[in-house]
Amino acid sequence: MRQVKIGAPGFILMDEMRQDMPGTLQKIGQLGYDGIELLGFFGQRAADIRTWCAQAGLEPYSCFISMADLLGEGIAPDNSVDQAVAMPGSTPEEKLAYVKAIGCQYVGLLLPDDIMDETVMARINRAVALIRQQGLQAQYHNHAKEYLNRCGDGYRMDYIMAHSDPTMLFEPDLGWIEIGGGRCPDHLRRYAQRIRIIHLKDYYRESFDTALPHLFRPTGYGVMDWATLLPLCEQVVQPLWYTADHDKAYDGDVFGELGMSLDFIRNALRYCQ
Repeated sequence: MRQVKIGAPGFILMDEMRQDMPGTLQKIGQLGYDGIELLGFFGQRAADIRTWCAQAGLEPYSCFISMADLLGEGIAPDNSVDQAVAMPGSTPEEKLAYVKAIGCQYVGLLLPDDIMDETVMARINRAVALIRQQGLQAQYHNHAKEYLNRCGDGYRMDYIMAHSDPTMLFEPDLGWIEIGGGRCPDHLRRYAQRIRIIHLKDYYRESFDTALPHLFRPTGYGVMDWATLLPLCEQVVQPLWYTADHDKAYDGDVFGELGMSLDFIRNALRYCQ
C-alpha cells in the first residue's frame, strides 16, 4: 500500500492562524494531518513557524506567496491576503530564504485576475526562475477562472501550461476545475508529469451549470465523484501530497469539518490501492 500524505489547507485557517498560529497548528496536528500548506505568515519569524509545525507533528510542505511581493512590485494596502503572505526581506533572494527557512519545498504563486497574455506570462516565468534558483519548486494553483475563461481554442489553464517555464508544476484544485466547467480526468492525464500536489476541494451546486452559485463542503460531502477521481489520481499521478482543500465552513466548525475531510480521504484511499 502506497504511503499517502495529506495536508491541511491554509486558506480556511487564515483567521485562526492570525489569532493563534501555534495553537491552530497544534489542533491540525491533533486531527491527524501529516502537514500544512501555509497561506499566510502573519509576520511571524520563519524559525518560529518551523518550530511550531515540528511541535505539532506537521510538515510545512508548501506555501503560497504573492507574485507581486516576490517581484518587488509592492502589495496593495487593502489586500488582506497579500498582507498576510508578505515575506520579510528587500530582495527576492531574501524573501525566498524566509520561505525556505520555514521548511517549505513547494511555492504556489498568488497573482491578480489579470487577462492572461505574454506580459503576464513573462512575470510568471521570471518568478518561477527566481524560485528555482533558490532550490524551491514553483507551482500554479488553479481556480475557476482558468476554466471559465478561454485563451484561443483552449482553457486559460492550457495556455498557462503551454507558455510557462517547463519546470513550473501544476497544482490542480479538482473542485475549482469542475466549478469552472472543466473535466478533471482530462487535466490529470494531460499534466500528470507536472503534478506533485493535488487539492481535493468539494462543493454543492444544484446542477453543473457554471452560472449557478455553489457552496463549499468538506471533502466527500459534496457532488465531486471521488469514487472515480481518487483511483485516477492514484493510478495516473500518484502525488506526493493531497491537500484536503476546503474554503469556507460558513456557520460550521472549521476544525470539525477539516476532520470530516481527513477521515473521508483516508478511508477512500484505502480502496484505491
